[in-house]
Amino acid sequence: MIRETPESEKQKLIAKAAFAVFAEHGFRKTSMQRIADKAGMSRPALYLHFQSKEDVFNFLVLGYLNTVQRSILARLAQSGSPAAVLGDLFAAFDPDGIKEVLLDAKHGNELMDIKSGAVLSRAEEIAQNICSALADWLRREAHDQRIICEDPVLTAQTIMSSYDGLKNPAPSYAIYKARSAALAQLLGKGLLP
Repeated sequence: MIRETPESEKQKLIAKAAFAVFAEHGFRKTSMQRIADKAGMSRPALYLHFQSKEDVFNFLVLGYLNTVQRSILARLAQSGSPAAVLGDLFAAFDPDGIKEVLLDAKHGNELMDIKSGAVLSRAEEIAQNICSALADWLRREAHDQRIICEDPVLTAQTIMSSYDGLKNPAPSYAIYKARSAALAQLLGKGLLP
């Protein structure tokens, strides 16, 4: 079962507890019992809200992806210096410092790479929405002569591919933040007329 948004305060509590359990134990070693214990409830009570650990994980991933997409689309609706806009775009992938937890957690890389079924489809859709919005922003900025960009679609794809590469090899959170800032500056300067 895939849910797009939290349906209750209880589900929000469960999601917060589950995130901590997934980060500590990884996906494979997380159980519904561990999530229930962390949430301060019984396992049968947990099953009233989620059918499986996969259901809980999907709920977390979709919540994250939707938050990221909203933030990025709002930022790309505005103008600004290329480095600042790209810096904000990259920062939007780290709502509430989630990357700090994942990059510094023992099982963080495992969790960042799990996407399957309906979540994979939604993740791909959101990635395409973000890339399209970035291409639109590049096109507008180039039209208004604030940047130089001959192929907004290819440039947007290249920017997003470059950003995705920041986590390889797996860095600490501090290194990820430094790489992100450096990439935004580098790409931003490359777009200036």
